[in-house]
Amino acid sequence: MSKITILKPELMNITTASGETFVGGCQEWYDDEWQKRAGCGPVTAANIYWYSMRKNDITPDYTQLILEMFDFVTPGMRGVNTSAMFVDGFLGFAAKHNMQVKPCVLEVPTKKSTRPKKSELSEFVFNALSMDSPVAFLNLSNGTVEALENWHWVTIIAFDPKTMLVDIADHGKVITIDIFEWKKTNLFGGALIYFI
Repeated sequence: MSKITILKPELMNITTASGETFVGGCQEWYDDEWQKRAGCGPVTAANIYWYSMRKNDITPDYTQLILEMFDFVTPGMRGVNTSAMFVDGFLGFAAKHNMQVKPCVLEVPTKKSTRPKKSELSEFVFNALSMDSPVAFLNLSNGTVEALENWHWVTIIAFDPKTMLVDIADHGKVITIDIFEWKKTNLFGGALIYFI
């Protein structure tokens, strides 16, 4: 299997009023300081909704989108630190907008011996992107993956099953990380989620 991406990666692009282009959104775009600090979950949810709308030739106002998404995918004191918080919030937002979606979740537990095998992780990400669904990726510890921010949500948009490298949209840029290295070395687990 060779590298797979969402079908139209360019639809993840967001061009600001000043003419700058970003890949997915950035929590720094919130005005409120708490939202700037804790807004990675709602921004990741907004990225997924944004892409699904743009595939249907609808371009939402991204600034309004992240504000509204924050009301559904709402961080607590420890942020949006479970897959359930993310899924419940996204489904609530989707219901409000008459969008029917079903979540697919792969948990990566804290206990290393119970974590998904390499093949399960690979198959999950591959299946999501094959269905043209970006993947919300929660990492509660970045382990030895230095390019990955700790305790953070990002959006997976491409994957190479041979190398286990994923391209993630994070703070408006694309970063490539080794998701298998993350799976092996992180301390607290996380989750991967997509919607069909």
